[in-house]
Formats: sequence, structure tokens, C-alpha cells
Amino acid sequence: MEEKKELAKIEEPIKLTVDEVKKYITPNATDQELYFFMNIAKSYNLNPFKREIHFVKYGNSPGQVIVGYEMYLKRAERTGLLDGWEVVIHDKGKPTERAVITIWRKDRSKPFVWEVFRSEFDKKQSTWKTMPTFMLKKVAIAQGFRLAFPEDLGGMPYIPEELPNGNNTGITSESLQQPEASEPEPPNKEIENNTSKTQPVSAAQKRKLFAMMSDRGLSKEEAKEFYHWFGATTKEQASDLIEHFDNYLALWQKDQEEEKQQQEEEVSHD
Repeated sequence: MEEKKELAKIEEPIKLTVDEVKKYITPNATDQELYFFMNIAKSYNLNPFKREIHFVKYGNSPGQVIVGYEMYLKRAERTGLLDGWEVVIHDKGKPTERAVITIWRKDRSKPFVWEVFRSEFDKKQSTWKTMPTFMLKKVAIAQGFRLAFPEDLGGMPYIPEELPNGNNTGITSESLQQPEASEPEPPNKEIENNTSKTQPVSAAQKRKLFAMMSDRGLSKEEAKEFYHWFGATTKEQASDLIEHFDNYLALWQKDQEEEKQQQEEEVSHD
């Protein structure tokens, strides 16, 4: 517990002003939505200018406060109580397909186990079609860590993959991951970022990605499978894949191993 207290001392409260947040983060928010966003950000010490918390609103629809799944991992590690975790997919391709997350805490004798069924989430969103296993794992991570660390993560904003209307927003945790900035970005930079969300992946990005895959020892066939698994169709998605390449590669390799094991088990049963 002393370790947790020491970590808490290092984290300084963020300083946010209503004018800055209104101008750069929530320009289309109502006063009530802005108030809610500011309080959530300050309560969990999430900095919107470092892309730790996001405000999403389309037209006259109610605004939504969301975070990327990586924030749950970072906050759990920051407590000093996390002692490991893993996510495993069961019954892949079947109606009972589910992600089971196991989380170990240093202050508990038994691990926390939580399962999420794919059938309970909307799969119309394009990313659910291109990489359903990854999406399901992210939901399990967010829900599992909220429940395993209720005193630190309970009440944290949902990740976009959990939202019931996620298929309408087209937002995923990956599209939220952008380079950190210590100060608000100028308007022209914001326009550039928004454009990158719709522009197709460039030839230069593809060349760089396949060069990185080759450097990691992937064959041409494996490289194609990995690229298809991630589904980088826009410049922003490709940039995120390049920035967090080794993390995504490790997830893909783990998925491949689990799928192979499951196929071997099915063959042995037959």
C-alpha cells in the first residue's frame, strides 16, 4: 500500500481552463456537457491535450466522454498493485465466442476473472468486421480493469468499443491514439488531424510498415495477414500502427497462437 501512496504523490493534478477546453476540445458541447467533461477529466486527472480523454459529438446528438483502452492499463499499473493480466479468446467463430480476462493484484490471494461475449456487442462497425478478436479483447480489458480496480477505475469513461452506437460514430480506441501535446494545437493542425482520419493510407506508410514487418522476421504471407488483421485503411490508423507497432504485433502473434491451439484441440476432439 505504501508503494501505491508514493505513486499517487508523483502524479500532479492537471490544470484545465474552461476557455481552453471549450475552444480546442469541446467546441460543440452544451454548457452541461462541458461541465460534465471538465469534472470527469479533473476527477480522474485525465489530460485532454495529451489525448487521455475525448469528447465526441455529432450534430445534435448528446455528447459522449470516452477514453482509449490503454488508459485502463496505464492507471492500473500506476497503482502499484497490478501483478499481471491476460486475455484469452474462447470458442472463436461460435455463438458462444467470448474474451476472458484474468487480472492478478498483489494485495489479493485470488485472481479476478471476467468474460465478455461477442454476441452482446454491435458488430456492424467496420472494425468489428476486420479485427473482431482485437475489439473483443479491448472490451474485456476495459470492463475487467474497472471491476478489478473499482477504487481507482470505477466510473472511468467507457471506451468507444463499448458504446451501443459505436457503429454510428466509427470511432475506435486506435483512432483516439494521437501524438501527445503539452499545449493546445493551432486550428490548422486540428484540420490536418481530422483530414487524416478519412484520407486513405499512403504508399509511403505501406512501404514503411512492410519494411518493419520484414525487420521483425515476418514472411510476406505473415505480413499480409498481420496488415489485414489490423485493418489500416486510413492515414491515421497507419500512423497508429507504426507508432505502436510492436504492441500490436505481439497481440496478433498471441491471437495466432491461440487460434492454432484451438484448431489443434478441435482436431484432437474429433
